[in-house]
Amino acid sequence: MARIEEFDRTLVLQKAMIVFWEKGFNGTSMQDLVDATGLNRSSIYNSFGSKLALYQNTLASYQKETGGQFQRALVKAKDPLQAIRLIFEGFLPEILGVNGSKGCFFMNCKAEMGNQEGDIRRWLLKTQETTLTLFQDLILDGQEQGVINKKQDSKTYAYFIFNAFQGYRMTGILVKDRTILQNIIDNSIAVIS
Repeated sequence: MARIEEFDRTLVLQKAMIVFWEKGFNGTSMQDLVDATGLNRSSIYNSFGSKLALYQNTLASYQKETGGQFQRALVKAKDPLQAIRLIFEGFLPEILGVNGSKGCFFMNCKAEMGNQEGDIRRWLLKTQETTLTLFQDLILDGQEQGVINKKQDSKTYAYFIFNAFQGYRMTGILVKDRTILQNIIDNSIAVIS
């Protein structure tokens, strides 16, 4: 008979994510995870299978959180161009906040693990493709509505916006000047307007 988990899985994932975010996958020991989550090693292994599987679960949890930010922007926007702006601006409080110096959990993962672990790489590529598709669909809709120019095709602009978004998130690790970050957003949007 399988054991029933006697802990708050969401809370454990949140605590583990903080450790992975601060130390990276390779810099995080099982003892770090034991200390952070309050679970013993066997509970971690029984519940998640491995350190890598726990890491993958924290990435999925972060994806759910950031996906919510994207959805809020899409619901609030009056048109596709504004949706792209709101996606960028939706991350501004996080970037300027106390934890903003840690960067984006996905990009940290991409930098550390993108070429080290096949399952992680495949997951990152799938996540990247989902974001690119979202941007491409918004751009195509915006071009059809006349709020986004047609100087480039939607796929080219999607890669540009995706790259600008990642660069904006990376810049925000060290730059905490709201005006500079807002100018990055404005300039990115100006290219496609």
